[in-house]
Amino acid sequence: MTEPSTRRNRVLATIIVILLLLLLLVRCQQKKPAAPASTTITVSAAPTSVPVPGGKEADEILTTATLQLPAQVNAGATFSVQWTGPNNPKDYITIVRRDAAASVYGNYRDTSAGNPVQLPAPIEAGEWEVRYVTIRSKTVLGRAPLLVTSNEVTLQAPAEVVAGTSVAVTWTGPNNPGDYLTLVPKSTPDGQYGNYTNTAKGSSLTIIAPIADGESELRYMTGQGAKVLHRLPVRVVAAKVELDAPASAAAGSKVVVAWTGPNNPGDYITIVPQSLPDGQYAGYTTTDRGSPLTVAAPQGATLAEIRYMSGQGARVLQRRRIVITP
Repeated sequence: MTEPSTRRNRVLATIIVILLLLLLLVRCQQKKPAAPASTTITVSAAPTSVPVPGGKEADEILTTATLQLPAQVNAGATFSVQWTGPNNPKDYITIVRRDAAASVYGNYRDTSAGNPVQLPAPIEAGEWEVRYVTIRSKTVLGRAPLLVTSNEVTLQAPAEVVAGTSVAVTWTGPNNPGDYLTLVPKSTPDGQYGNYTNTAKGSSLTIIAPIADGESELRYMTGQGAKVLHRLPVRVVAAKVELDAPASAAAGSKVVVAWTGPNNPGDYITIVPQSLPDGQYAGYTTTDRGSPLTVAAPQGATLAEIRYMSGQGARVLQRRRIVITP
């Protein structure tokens, strides 16, 4: 074979080998590789309770709740409620009107307070409903009717009392927590109070009369809602006060004063310049020292007054002029 022929055969062989290699490479690239085992995904059912964003609380459980309680209770009285329910965090049991929206609540207790829970009845009589409510979605899971009945209240006290004196009172009533009796001017709006005594002190108690004379009322008030359950008219009359002392006295001296008056707790007699506004005082002596008593005169010559002052409200109940000399 000649040399040109041999060279041509080598070139052809090389070309064929290259073509075969290219064909093999193309076939390898067309094969789809198997997915790695680590990329396999398994999908499972969603859990019934999952954390909310932030991981603070789980979804509410909304299973049915049951409530056991008395059919009726007195207004303001505390009663027991036996319950079953999911006891989600901050679920609560409340008392509302039967037509109230699910988001409305009245007196309530968290279910975390125990089983049974103790609830105070509303102070208004009528048809009510006890509910088991979830805190987050305000879903009512259980409900039971409750009839709230009115309380009978009586009050006994003198028809007329002296201003600022201690008044004996007897009463009957519910004596719910925080209930009290108060004696106030008749014009005082309901819900407000003056001198008072808690009913927890007994069915016979005392109240200090207002220092202002006039038509007043003895009221039985509820601790819950400050409602007036009963009222009794009482007339408050001004105390009779008399002062007897010299017409003049030396500045800074001790002045002897004889007096008659109510001698209520905190009452006192003072001698002050006539220009001093009522309610203020200078040298004084409390009336529990008896009559007569001595009071220090002001320092310096002046027109002055001897004043009988009430311990309640610092009111001037009587006054008498006195001249203070140098």
